[in-house]
Formats: sequence, C-alpha cells, structure tokens
Amino acid sequence: MMKMEIKLDEERILKDGKYNLADLWSQIDEEFENACTKEILPDGARMYTGIVGKDYFTDMMASGIFTLYEWYAQYCVRWIWYDNGDDADKKVGLPFEADDTLAYYREVEPMFKRWA
Repeated sequence: MMKMEIKLDEERILKDGKYNLADLWSQIDEEFENACTKEILPDGARMYTGIVGKDYFTDMMASGIFTLYEWYAQYCVRWIWYDNGDDADKKVGLPFEADDTLAYYREVEPMFKRWA
C-alpha cells in the first residue's frame, strides 16, 4: 500500500495573493482522483491513500508533475511518500516507511533549491 502526504503553506499562499488556494488544492487532488482517497489532516495537510485494486502507483508516480510547478516548489512544506509493500507481496499490516520527497527535490531540482 502507498500513501502520500502533502502540505502547502496555506497562510503564505493567502498572504502573497498570487494564487487561489482552492485552485492549487484542486490541481493536486486531480493527480490522485483516479485511484486514491483523500483525508484532510488536522494541520491542513492532505493524505492520499491508494485504493486496493486500483492502479494507485501510477497516481503516486504522476505526482512528480508537481516538480514542474513553481508554485508547488515555493509553497510545499511537506511531501512524504509512504510505502509498506503490502500489495506487492499480498501482505497486510506492514509498517510504512517514509520517503521525504520534498527533501530529495530540494537537493536535486534547481527550482526547489531556490525556495528551500
């Protein structure tokens, strides 16, 4: 099973006034709508969880498109990919391992380095 957690700096987005916050979340939601559920966490972050039996791996991989959006590089404050290998081995209940995707892109992508 895979999950992806994303948090935007909503306060700064609203303060800067360059983008519509709802539109940004809508763009993100669209990447996961085919095979994931969405949960809004208490701190405003979103957790997208793969739906068993659907191709959620493709949705997770497609989230890489966010690296093309300057607004994402500028306002993303958390981007974590969780995987526990459940579906691959037909095992259930394995602990999730977290991959700090944002930290990775802040090291390798110039646009993300700029906003680090």
